[in-house]
Amino acid sequence: MRLSLILALTLSISASAAVRRPTDELSRYRTEVMEMGARLSTLEKEIGSKNNLYLSSIEQIKQFEGDIKLYREALKKKQVEVLAAQVENKRILKNYLLESENDTTEPWQRKVHLELLKQAQSKLKNKETELASFQTKVAEFDVKLVDLRKNEEELSQVIQELEARKKTAMETYLTKVEKKKKMESVVQTKKLEKRIAVVKKEMSAAPIIEKKPDRIFHRPVDDYLSFTASPKGVTFKYQSAQPVKAVGGGKVVFAGDLAAYGQVVLIDHGNDLRTVLLGKMNVRVKKNDSVQDGDILAYTLNDTQEPQNLYFEVRKKNTAQNTILWLEQTGVSKI
Repeated sequence: MRLSLILALTLSISASAAVRRPTDELSRYRTEVMEMGARLSTLEKEIGSKNNLYLSSIEQIKQFEGDIKLYREALKKKQVEVLAAQVENKRILKNYLLESENDTTEPWQRKVHLELLKQAQSKLKNKETELASFQTKVAEFDVKLVDLRKNEEELSQVIQELEARKKTAMETYLTKVEKKKKMESVVQTKKLEKRIAVVKKEMSAAPIIEKKPDRIFHRPVDDYLSFTASPKGVTFKYQSAQPVKAVGGGKVVFAGDLAAYGQVVLIDHGNDLRTVLLGKMNVRVKKNDSVQDGDILAYTLNDTQEPQNLYFEVRKKNTAQNTILWLEQTGVSKI
């Protein structure tokens, strides 16, 4: 594989990846996730608003309970004052009646006792008026407190209902997010399969030189299920993650991905010989690194239950060779 071909594929993949639209099903899942997210956000705001009202209601209740306590204490004092005024009024009235019945009492004395009686009655009336005012105020506070407590209970019930709706919405949201992720994985896999098909088609169009190999290379992986030899490259099918080794000494001239559709490692072995590795790998080398025969270049990846492919190709003067002829017999012992 020529480096220019790799770079061209990288650019073409980057340009076309943004053009492809997701499937209708994935689009629907994404829309549903966005809608559920908006509903959750609305519920959060509504719950926050109701919580603020609930806290304000509790604060009002505390304030009214404090005010009622003060008014009740003042009411008790007024009741004591009224009781004392009643006792005083009775005493003065009794003295006045006794002085009125006494023939020896002077008129001015009767007048004084009458004036004292009027003052006592006026004082009693004022105390009774104040007592009635405090009783009315306390009764109003009691009614207001009952209303506030009723409002608090209603707000508490509303908040509980909203929390229950939020819990249900969250469960639905998480389910839809999981479905979206699975569908994204399916779509991504289909894109990868199509991209690999395009890469193979473009690579197959390059000329193939059939001639005796200049040297023999080792296999890049040890643990593989089987392999398929095309007129150019060899595809190893593997199941488990394992090291991908350099098939000979040389210099890394390219190490990177093809727009997230696969990793590529290109090594220059000198004498116009290069080897190419393409597949799902965790690349451990970088451009310009020097490697020796058997050095670990990457590790294969497999996050599914299905076998994966690792493509290997030998190129001479940027022309694809019949790679199977360049591999030692022990490297293809599973033929």
